[in-house]
Amino acid sequence: MLASPFSFLSCSTNESFGRFQFWMKNSMDDKTRKNHKDTNSLINLLKNQNQTEFSMEFPLQISELPRCGLETVRIDLFENDHLETEVLHSKKPKDQSIPHLYFLRDDLLPLGLGTKWRKVIGILDFLKENQMDTVLLWGAIHGNYLASFTYILRLHGIKVDTVAYSRDPRLKTYNEQLVRGHSHTIECYASRKEAYTVWLDRQIDYSGLVLPEFGIHPGQIPGLHSLWEKLKVEIEQNSFLLSSQKEAPNQSKDTLTKRSTNQNEIQNNQKSIMITAILVLEVGSGATFLSAFDAFQGTSILVLGVMVGEPKEKWIPKVADLQKQLGLPITSIPSEQIITNQNSAKFGKKNQILLEWIGRFYRYTNILLEPVYSGNTVNSILREIYKQRLVGPELRDSRESATKALDKKNTEGKNPMGENGNSKHVQNQFLKRTPSGEMIPIFYLHQGGQIQHLDLVLEEC
Repeated sequence: MLASPFSFLSCSTNESFGRFQFWMKNSMDDKTRKNHKDTNSLINLLKNQNQTEFSMEFPLQISELPRCGLETVRIDLFENDHLETEVLHSKKPKDQSIPHLYFLRDDLLPLGLGTKWRKVIGILDFLKENQMDTVLLWGAIHGNYLASFTYILRLHGIKVDTVAYSRDPRLKTYNEQLVRGHSHTIECYASRKEAYTVWLDRQIDYSGLVLPEFGIHPGQIPGLHSLWEKLKVEIEQNSFLLSSQKEAPNQSKDTLTKRSTNQNEIQNNQKSIMITAILVLEVGSGATFLSAFDAFQGTSILVLGVMVGEPKEKWIPKVADLQKQLGLPITSIPSEQIITNQNSAKFGKKNQILLEWIGRFYRYTNILLEPVYSGNTVNSILREIYKQRLVGPELRDSRESATKALDKKNTEGKNPMGENGNSKHVQNQFLKRTPSGEMIPIFYLHQGGQIQHLDLVLEEC
């Protein structure tokens, strides 16, 4: 019997969650048009609650993807390809063409709000230090950001004022109910531009903390930094190290965590460091990815950011400003460490094939993905691993030799990523080998956000 998608709720939260469901049921009747101003004057049901009910000391939970998870991409991987069945059904227990894929399970944090819990830690500390108890937010009413921040901030006794927008007045989502149910006041508009203008006007004489879209603030970094420190410790455990890393006499574990503060030295030495692990995560707002890049730069952990919904060439010029807003050192990001998702579905648009695959993936693994970020990224990783598995060793070696030759040719001449930052050669974006031929393990950060997609795995009553 499969575990419930709500298995991340501990017994200690059942009473609070029951009240939460009652509250949400009432707010579901809200028929306010999106281009009208409305104000919620709900009684704060959390006011007298024990505000330490959800511990803010979040553990790092790691799950290795079972081999059956890889099999979920078999059915719809290729439309017209002829598969090499003798390779496809290989039963070798240690197939060097398949890396270990580990999930960092932030999706198991309360209510599936994921990494947003870690981001709010430092913001709450900032509010406490500056004796503030009100926050002004703005953003998309159907997005994970407002849903998470309104809930977590109100849970900790903060008065939440929200300016939101929705381009579709007929769309109703669970995230919207979270936002409306946990905002003390809310104004929702039919366009992003209009909402942004109202937010600018509101902040002029606002006495509390004003957060920009996606909550970009230096306070997000401490909680994320704690996550990266935990991951460094876990990777140092023998169970995650490559055999070549364990046996190499001249390769010290210090390279996992040693980090120079000299940016020129980092850039010069980065290529000489043997990569022992690959961390994959979506770029999204940029805060989580940029904090990971900063934390692991100059170490043997390679960070790959996956673009979902925004072109790489449009996001890269924003990097320096984002780093400044987050209080991070201004550092250029190597183009090869930012991956463009190859799935053809448009951002936020329903893709029935992907939705069916997410349901199948859950039935195989008990891991629930969502169709905007994690579903697209994990599907891309597994497709790449599966394609690598389909070819025989001789063809695989031939392709890898060709790839190395192409990389060498590119480094001698033009930018290998092309003039616009995109490469036509997209094979093996996630897969990399050590000099000894071992596949480098991949750690994927599942950042949560699946709460409004439970219909993908729950049967209709």
